[in-house]
Amino acid sequence: MSIATLLLLILCLPLLAHGFVNHYNAANVIHRPLLAAASDLDDDDVPAANNPSIDRRSALLSTVVTAFSVNAIALGQPTPAMAAAKAAAAAAGKKIVVFGGSGYVGSYVDQQLLSQGYQVVSVSRSSAADQAAKITKILGKPLTGSIEYVTLDASTDDLGSVLKDATAVVSCVGVAPGGKNQRAGNGAVNVRLADASQASGSCKRFVYVSVASELANGPAKFLLGDYLKGKAEAEAAVLKDFGSSDSLIVKPAIIAGGPPGELRPPGPPGVKPVAVEDVAKVVVMGALGQKSGVVDGTAALMEINILC
Repeated sequence: MSIATLLLLILCLPLLAHGFVNHYNAANVIHRPLLAAASDLDDDDVPAANNPSIDRRSALLSTVVTAFSVNAIALGQPTPAMAAAKAAAAAAGKKIVVFGGSGYVGSYVDQQLLSQGYQVVSVSRSSAADQAAKITKILGKPLTGSIEYVTLDASTDDLGSVLKDATAVVSCVGVAPGGKNQRAGNGAVNVRLADASQASGSCKRFVYVSVASELANGPAKFLLGDYLKGKAEAEAAVLKDFGSSDSLIVKPAIIAGGPPGELRPPGPPGVKPVAVEDVAKVVVMGALGQKSGVVDGTAALMEINILC
């Protein structure tokens, strides 16, 4: 689209603003990459057209930019602003890739990394629009900051491009207990991620979200054999490729809550759940080099969050 056409759209927007905003709200794909104005508002879920505290012309222009950014993301074509931010983040060593970035834990990891100024690449088999919508549903609001959504299958697709210039990788990837291919879905795929990250040359840190030893060594091992074997294989690969000093294995027992609309079975009696925000905080510390080794169980996770 030419600049002239874009300017014409902006001039016409006073007549179309309400319908335009409502259309994108209904589609649930409004995403504000690189637009700080939204995060500065106390009521950042209120459409700009209904908020008298914002200059209408600026708000309308932001809506246009946002809409074109969403379309570009959905088509896999980054906007010039996104491309510039991506290049700047790579140059500054601030690109972090989160596999499973639109999942329950991954969404909070994305949010916390973005709040600290990092460029986040969320990787999933889902489309960019679906990832953005899912994260918005989990967090209750869209992410703001330099976020890029990449669609690929971590078990089979080439990983070289998405890992290029990444300084850290987080894996929240795994198959839930009772799912198909539990061993490969938790083991082989994460072995592949760890190996590819180590081979990338740029990745210096790797964080893996596993499961607490108190569960793995308890009665659950007789019921969840393949699930737990896969987790153990993944942990071994992370340590082989990055060692304990350049990696963090986060091992929560039961994570409180779950994605909206998803019912999860209760944990074993006597096992205290940990807040998803607390898990994400420790994961982010690992990605940033503030914590290494293994954090195992609810008590260890809560202790770190209390101290920090």
